[in-house]
Amino acid sequence: MNFHFPSFQAIFENLQHVIVLLIILSILVVAHEWGHFIVARMCGMRVDDFSVGMGKRIWRVAKRGNTEYNVRMLPIGGFVKIAGMDADEEPINVAKEKLLGRKDDPDAAEIPLVAENTPELEPYNEADGFNAKPLWMRSLTILAGPVMSFILGYAIFCLMGWTVGVSAGKTLNRVAVVMPGGEGFKAGLLTGDTIVKIDDKPITNGAEMVDTIRHSLNKPIAITVLRNGQEKLLHATPQPLYDDDTHKPMTVVDVINPGGLAAFGVTAGDELRAIIPDSDKEASDALQTPAEALDALKKYAGQKSKIYVVRKGDVKPLPAVLPAATPDTTPTFSIRTPGGLKFGMDAEVKHLSFVNSIKFGNEMIVLLFKNLGMLIKSHKFHEQTGGVIRMYQETSRASKVNINEEVSLAAQLSISLALFNLLPIPILDGGHLLTFFIEWVRRGKKLTERQQQAFMLTGLVIIGTLFILINANDILRTIHHQLPQ
Repeated sequence: MNFHFPSFQAIFENLQHVIVLLIILSILVVAHEWGHFIVARMCGMRVDDFSVGMGKRIWRVAKRGNTEYNVRMLPIGGFVKIAGMDADEEPINVAKEKLLGRKDDPDAAEIPLVAENTPELEPYNEADGFNAKPLWMRSLTILAGPVMSFILGYAIFCLMGWTVGVSAGKTLNRVAVVMPGGEGFKAGLLTGDTIVKIDDKPITNGAEMVDTIRHSLNKPIAITVLRNGQEKLLHATPQPLYDDDTHKPMTVVDVINPGGLAAFGVTAGDELRAIIPDSDKEASDALQTPAEALDALKKYAGQKSKIYVVRKGDVKPLPAVLPAATPDTTPTFSIRTPGGLKFGMDAEVKHLSFVNSIKFGNEMIVLLFKNLGMLIKSHKFHEQTGGVIRMYQETSRASKVNINEEVSLAAQLSISLALFNLLPIPILDGGHLLTFFIEWVRRGKKLTERQQQAFMLTGLVIIGTLFILINANDILRTIHHQLPQ
């Protein structure tokens, strides 16, 4: 086995993707925590700390009232500290009683109990603490985090169409990403190149490019690209991508929008075989070209269908509700050219009016929840669940395409953060809401301290197990996709 050290450029690109992911996650987590913070303040709770980042404090930005605004060492998310939520904290009256051992000592009020070098555990007035507030206030404070994450995701989708734009459903003659080892890679194609001519034929869009390459299989061609304002001449010999069994040309996905087909389980490298609507079981025409695939997506838009793909030699039917096409947006994805140059085409970006951008945001939210429902019903939810590795891979993919993909990914991650935190698992927001529900059922009787500790320990075990399983699934998926076809 030959081992190749990654190039400096590859290391630098990977580092860029990590930084982009950290920035996205930090913004999303800080926004989530700000939701908790603002509602806690509105409910009269004392908030001791609002921090960006984790770990040791490196900069105290300001202190207003009892609240410190800090920047911490590790650029990973952030947190808000509400008085009374930490089991190690004690209200002032309880702390002084423990110090003196008497309830009736008149001097107790003169003696503050503040542990040395632990300003974050400073005693607080019990009336300002989280647990002293009514059940509805505590519930709103906890619920505010997921609600803020959801609002942020929705706002990003809406502003996306108005600012950076959305895919207009038309592929361009611009290269979005080049697959290593393919003929395009060998010829010297680079991401961002615009193919303006193949041999003597001018190329103005993605459809012309695909058609020209498809008719030049096994023939040397001259590719004229526009790069940094200058034309460059490249040479390549397109190789056909054939199915081993049918010996017919394949339609293979390379770059895919996570808000589109990816939500149904289609991944890069899948061969699209057929799209069959549930209403027409007899429709069984195979998809042999990218044009046929795009036509099928438009034809069955808005219908319950099954997308048949070939992955690692196995045919997989993926249930889907294809997004309905509108005058402004059409679901698109990049496909390997049938000529086998192995590069993904960029898509035309269209800026929407403010009103249409709101409509786009509504459509994306509805689509995400429809896709989530379909995934749960298909019992393939685990295949589309990802952890840190999957998030990095999606960030890397989005960064290689365009800013639109990165913005779309941020919106989806924000909504995912909201939904994940609502799971009724102890230590998550949903776990807190579950304890509040139990308290409501018991007519205001809270869980004992021992019960709360057992509850939190259970949550830690569940979260730890999920973390291991999800990231192990990421690793296995990555290895599987990197094995020879």
